[in-house]
Amino acid sequence: MGFNIKALVTLSTGLVLSSALAAQQFAVAGKAAATFKGFVKVRSNLELYVESVEAQPGQPTVVLVNGLTYTTKQWEKYTTHLVSAGFGVIRYDMRGMGQTLLKYAPVLKVIDYKDQVKDLKDLLVQLKVPTPYNVIGLSYGGGISLAFAQTYPKDVKNVIVMAPFTEPIAQTDQWLKMQVWATRQANPLNPATDDELYDFFLRQLIYTTYPAAEPILLENPYKLEGVFRLVQGIRQYRAADEVKSLPKAALSLIIAGDDRVVPRDALMNFWRVVPPAAKKSISIILNSQHKIPEEVPAFLAAYTGEILRGNKVFSAGRSFTADPANGTVKYDGGQLQLPREQ
Repeated sequence: MGFNIKALVTLSTGLVLSSALAAQQFAVAGKAAATFKGFVKVRSNLELYVESVEAQPGQPTVVLVNGLTYTTKQWEKYTTHLVSAGFGVIRYDMRGMGQTLLKYAPVLKVIDYKDQVKDLKDLLVQLKVPTPYNVIGLSYGGGISLAFAQTYPKDVKNVIVMAPFTEPIAQTDQWLKMQVWATRQANPLNPATDDELYDFFLRQLIYTTYPAAEPILLENPYKLEGVFRLVQGIRQYRAADEVKSLPKAALSLIIAGDDRVVPRDALMNFWRVVPPAAKKSISIILNSQHKIPEEVPAFLAAYTGEILRGNKVFSAGRSFTADPANGTVKYDGGQLQLPREQ
């Protein structure tokens, strides 16, 4: 299932149609596949940066939704393996990210997750991507992907979420609420609301601690503020509140074996409340950390490829433990062998 690459080009502005950004050719499985890089007009006041490769005949197209500090670049290796297998791939920079951030910088307002969901829907409509959609999201993008599937359940076939944001990290959330409480005790006449105080301390936390963990946040002068606005806009989202809206047999949850960002307990708690009818599979990828697409791109492409192609082993909420080092995927009653990570 491909999407209309001609529509993508037609929708672009004159600037996008310059020779540097026009559609090119990319060799895939012995046949040239149409590719595109540039801005796509989603509505009159918004353009989103897109990189896409059209699917080979009979193969599905997948939409990749960025993690909090991601741009389209960080998906590169994973995308290369998907494309080599014939899949169509759409990468894009949401508001507050990558080329889209730079186009509209500085971003000085909250970026609401609900707006990100609507932007994604409008983008896919503009690109004429056929429904039902296959959406893969990492971390923050996993949260957006879940919210997208909850908002448009009839339009989603697969929602594969890797280390997704399902709720604020408990330890950080508790610390921020303690700062609000302490401020109230020290200055009871402070006119700010609790939410305003929470965001004040959240911004300080992001600016003072995030760059040490992820130096990529300093790649341009607008990114830190963009990340704050992204977190500010999703911090009150609780994926568990809308699980009954998830599409049937669509959700695949992938957990990093050594995730130091999203606690496994939080993800398991979320999985427990997901209706059985919505579950497709839950997997733990051993020997990987939070940014799974960068950690084990070749193995992950093969693994998610099985889900996208409808391998019936990945169904009914079955649990898997996968080891990219040797390519084994174990589950109750059997084992699969996939290409190992090099």
